Amino acid sequence: MPFTDKIKMKKIEKLRSHLINVGMEKGLTHPNTIKASQDLDKLLNEYGTK
Repeated sequence: MPFTDKIKMKKIEKLRSHLINVGMEKGLTHPNTIKASQDLDKLLNEYGTK
């Protein structure tokens, strides 16, 4: 796995952990949870298309 892919994977893991924490703390429909989910989705889409 190239170095840049490792960096992307670390960022994905960090965002996923953040999403889980926010969702557990604030609830799944809270705006902060939705924003975290959208951020993770965007990164996953970028990673998946390259």
